[in-house]
Amino acid sequence: MSFGKRFAVVLGIILLYICCIAIQSFHTVVSDGDKYRALVGKLNRNNQEIPQVRGFIFSDNDEMLAGSLPEYDIYLDFRSTTRPNEKGEINIPADTINKYFSPTGEGSQTLAKYAPQRTAAQWSAFIQQGYTKRNGHLLIIRALGYTQYKELREMPYFNKQRYKNGLTRDERAHRYRPFGDTRMAASTIGSVYARKDTAGRIGSGRGGIELAYDSLLRGEPGLGYRQRIRRRMVDVVEKEPVNGANVHTTLNVEMQDILDRALAKRILELKASGGWAAVMDVKTGQIKAISNLHRTDSIVAEDHNHLVEDLYDPGSTFKTVSYMVLLDNGKITPETIVNTGNTAQNPSDWNCHGKHIRDDHPVGTVTADEAIVQSSNIGVAKLTCQAYESDPDAYLAGIEKIGMMNDLSLNCDFPGAQAPRKRSTKERTWSKVSLGQISYGYENRIPGLYMLNFYNAIANGGKLMRPYIVRMVEKDGDVLYERKPEVVNKSICSAQTLEAVRHALRGVVEHGTAKSINSKRVNIAGKTGTAQRYHNGNYDYSNGHYVSFVGFFPFEEPQYSMIVVIDVRPPYGGRPGGGYMAGPVFRQFAEEIYALHCEKTLNEISPDTLHRRFPVVKRGPQEDTKYLLSKLGLDSLHFTPSEFTGSESVVPNVVGMGAEDALYALESRGLRVTMSGIGQVTRQSVPAGSPIVKGSFIELSLKN
Repeated sequence: MSFGKRFAVVLGIILLYICCIAIQSFHTVVSDGDKYRALVGKLNRNNQEIPQVRGFIFSDNDEMLAGSLPEYDIYLDFRSTTRPNEKGEINIPADTINKYFSPTGEGSQTLAKYAPQRTAAQWSAFIQQGYTKRNGHLLIIRALGYTQYKELREMPYFNKQRYKNGLTRDERAHRYRPFGDTRMAASTIGSVYARKDTAGRIGSGRGGIELAYDSLLRGEPGLGYRQRIRRRMVDVVEKEPVNGANVHTTLNVEMQDILDRALAKRILELKASGGWAAVMDVKTGQIKAISNLHRTDSIVAEDHNHLVEDLYDPGSTFKTVSYMVLLDNGKITPETIVNTGNTAQNPSDWNCHGKHIRDDHPVGTVTADEAIVQSSNIGVAKLTCQAYESDPDAYLAGIEKIGMMNDLSLNCDFPGAQAPRKRSTKERTWSKVSLGQISYGYENRIPGLYMLNFYNAIANGGKLMRPYIVRMVEKDGDVLYERKPEVVNKSICSAQTLEAVRHALRGVVEHGTAKSINSKRVNIAGKTGTAQRYHNGNYDYSNGHYVSFVGFFPFEEPQYSMIVVIDVRPPYGGRPGGGYMAGPVFRQFAEEIYALHCEKTLNEISPDTLHRRFPVVKRGPQEDTKYLLSKLGLDSLHFTPSEFTGSESVVPNVVGMGAEDALYALESRGLRVTMSGIGQVTRQSVPAGSPIVKGSFIELSLKN
């Protein structure tokens, strides 16, 4: 083959090769361009989840009970900020670090304030070392709150621009409860898990409302990535996060605070193991306050929701149920006589098929009404056995008619909620003594909230409500779920029976087992209870008692019902009893709530020796004070008027004046005033009538 032919063949092959490259390049760039660009993009980006904001939980007047607030991990970047730019300049030169992060530098002092685990000198050495090693992700503060972060950004050095101080942050939300994690209905509100795979971000609900409404509270995370574009990392959002909905509860912060304080105080006084209490709005069934406290040494904190999760023998508070069934079935009247056989002269018990039933105190022969008032085990058991021993199913049917033992399906608000244990004569555990035992509160295991609901029905004219604690769920102003009051049983008994039961419950407080809590401020009605603690492990009653009081107030027009149960263990320092152990919590709460919402006029308040009928009026300008009192309709004789009289050259008498008037009277005469306390002036350091030395000091003590 000649040279020309060989050259043509080689040239053709080269041209064919070039054409193939061109065609493939066209397919790569044009036809399959999007595919390859996406692949390249994935190589240059870091996919990450964008956290959503978990919904808030609010009180009945929209105060925050639990919410999601941002917190930050703070870092310093000494890698990119120490590279010379095109002019040879360094954003953070060494002399800047030496200035701010010497042992006495402002930067070291700031870090010692916000992260006190290191001293300023230790922070100086730590930052200097990180700068020397050109650390690009030096952690300095973990989990810094939003307010503290804003303060930090105003401090010297940290208030510089990003590339002048190297400050970077990782932001995440954390669950925040403004009233604390161990009180204020903490077990009812619940908590959340921390997600270990995302550096402690908020996870799913853990108990309480947080768990019950987790699907609505948690929302959905978004999706994004960080992509390197022209040597810079840029955040790109592919899918926006969906924030969670907000839950509005029936809890009242004011009532919750009063209940917590009263219950915790009593637990510590009795050295009890714990106690739980709840307050319900009579008309609606809304739970306004709920506390479940446990004591460890001198610390009282919430543990779990005993009132709905624990089954316990209610003891004497169940006698009211038996009394209602007996009355409503026509077996007795309030005047029916029962002889307990237990007198002060001849203390005795009652043998019920081999079970010895005792009373804590002698009762003797009493009416059925008085048997409830004095909480006689023998009296209630005798009446019940005499009426139903031949037909115990009729007694159980009477309880069933009330509806208090029916499952109220409270799990929607209270995860782990238990239903009462219903008894049946067909059970293997039923015996001849069961009827008598049940009548005064044993062999009947009931959550505390169910017992409260029964007494709430007595206060509510016989209407048995369904208790609830979540009233609404909303998101961005749209209501997703709303709860209304629901009547479970329109009438738990006849009107005549209800009147007799209410009369007995008032008698309990007026002259019965709870007479120690009878209040002069608000009329209380209710029932005491004392029951031995049931030990599940041994299937018997262990050493200890649940003492309780459950009732309502004010008696005339009930607004709130309430239960208090305290877990007491030996030594008691006295015989265990619901009246003097649990009752004071009830009375304190009732009196404080009644005082807060009292609407009596001034003329309706009776004067006494301890409290003034009219408010104390401080000394001051006579004409101004008289004018003000006349507008308020108050007698001007109930104050001591005073004008700023006397020579301008002597110290006036300002004792009895308010701070503003005293300050004016003294400073107008050239004196310099210092004050301590609040209220009215009770002492002045320079006596009245002393010559005035212009510019000298006078000290005033004030007291309410």
